[in-house]
Amino acid sequence: MLLQLSIKNFAIFKDTTIDFSDGFNVITGESGAGKSVFITALSLINGERAMKEYIRKGFEYSTVEAVYKLPKKLSNVISKIYGIDIEDNILVITRSIYSESNSICKVNGKIRNLSFLKDISVYLCDIHGQYENQTLLDPSSHQKIIDTLYGSLIKVDYDEYLFKLNEYNSLIEFILKNSGSEQQRAVRKDILTFQINEIIESKVEQFDVEELERQRRVLENSEKYMTSLKESINIIEENDSIEKIYLSARALEKLKDMNDIVSVSQSMMNSYYILKDNFSQLKEISEDFFFDEQLYNDIINKLELFKKLSYKYGASVEKIRNFREDAEKQLYEIDNFDKIYKQKIERIEKLTKLIYEKGEKLNTLRLECAKEFSKHVEDNLHSLEMPDAVFKIHSEKNVRKNSLGYYDFPKKGLYDIEFLISANKGIEALSMAKIASGGEISRIMLAIKCIISTSDDVETYIFDEIDAGISGEAAVMTAVKLYDLSSSKQVICISHLPQIAAKADHHYLIFKNTEKDTTYADIRKLNQEERITQLAVLFDGKSISQEGLNHARNLLQKMQKF
Repeated sequence: MLLQLSIKNFAIFKDTTIDFSDGFNVITGESGAGKSVFITALSLINGERAMKEYIRKGFEYSTVEAVYKLPKKLSNVISKIYGIDIEDNILVITRSIYSESNSICKVNGKIRNLSFLKDISVYLCDIHGQYENQTLLDPSSHQKIIDTLYGSLIKVDYDEYLFKLNEYNSLIEFILKNSGSEQQRAVRKDILTFQINEIIESKVEQFDVEELERQRRVLENSEKYMTSLKESINIIEENDSIEKIYLSARALEKLKDMNDIVSVSQSMMNSYYILKDNFSQLKEISEDFFFDEQLYNDIINKLELFKKLSYKYGASVEKIRNFREDAEKQLYEIDNFDKIYKQKIERIEKLTKLIYEKGEKLNTLRLECAKEFSKHVEDNLHSLEMPDAVFKIHSEKNVRKNSLGYYDFPKKGLYDIEFLISANKGIEALSMAKIASGGEISRIMLAIKCIISTSDDVETYIFDEIDAGISGEAAVMTAVKLYDLSSSKQVICISHLPQIAAKADHHYLIFKNTEKDTTYADIRKLNQEERITQLAVLFDGKSISQEGLNHARNLLQKMQKF
């Protein structure tokens, strides 16, 4: 769960640290107090891109830091998959934004990229806002919800469908590429033949480019190398250094009664023979070393040839080899086009039948899962003051043909899936985009979230404006549903409804402070009396009446017992 969030020099926030608790947390505050900025800060922790505009005016950087307490099992999973060192099951994510340099992301003190942060955030925090409500109106997201929830039940059949589809698509690609005239294939054959011959005749696949580069460097620096070799040999010969070590060791051999001296003498004698051998090798290298112009030219020609071919066929010998092998395969297919074409057409026809069978089975499975899903959604909607709601899932085949008359089978399956809703008796269930109001969409999304929460690994759910468009008894039941969800997840909800605020275990207030000519946002946890006051504000606005306070006190007592 999210233990702590620190925000520094971020938009309207100056320096704020807030400790969260498990269960149901609610955040309230007047319009413009900083609630949306709070959500933006959390989004950065989830891997959203940072912008320099977030930095508070007058400062050079801003920082957002989140501290998570993980269950032991989840801690082990994240540590194993992502190689993060996690002590005491604590995970700290820090985003720093700088005005004059790139932003930095750290996970437990180590710099990571945003894709890494997005990967681990799926285990940590799910932020639900108005954008997600709009996503629910897009039918393309509906199948993803079913597949996410029932993935284990459909995975085998979906994988089989994709396996057959991948083979089918590769065959269709071949047909599309080679379905031109015989003249076109002849032209293609000439090009492939030239490319293959150019690679083979160059013998570039036998080149060791790294070794050629090393030899080139040695030969180009041969004069410097020869000068250094001769200088080293002359120094040794002029000073007779090695022979002096030998004479010194022989002189020490006379002191046979002193063990320490004998040991030194033997070591010096061993060193003498090693140095003598090294000196002989040095002289041999010097005598054999010379600038071979023919070898140098040969190396330069090979490197130039490799450079030329690398532009055309690949940046390494391995890539050039792969290009040649692929070209030979294409050439074989052209030379045997009629036979191969017939075989591939027969396989396409067989795969078309198999894909249809797999696609129909996959759709049947999805619809079976959808019946269970629809029942759960309806039950949740009924408890959210939509007693007559009917939730259905409609599937419709969507398969088209390409220019050659072959099917373009969708990767997701043969059928489009769409959620349909009827909120009132006697009204036909239709697309949510056509009939659902803002308040109904919020409740539908909450109903779906409550179902998904039973199978996902996310520890913290954050709701922003989940209460949009609802009031009265619907607000009460939404509060109860959020509270029920908090029994298995940490729930943090930004709300403007007193019913939701009164049901929470913990109430936080975002507010503005003014010091001199500076205004900044802050957030703090409210005690019991402060909660009553803020609930009254939600009823009456800033002009709190005694009646509003009494109503707030009664609502708090009622919702805590509900």
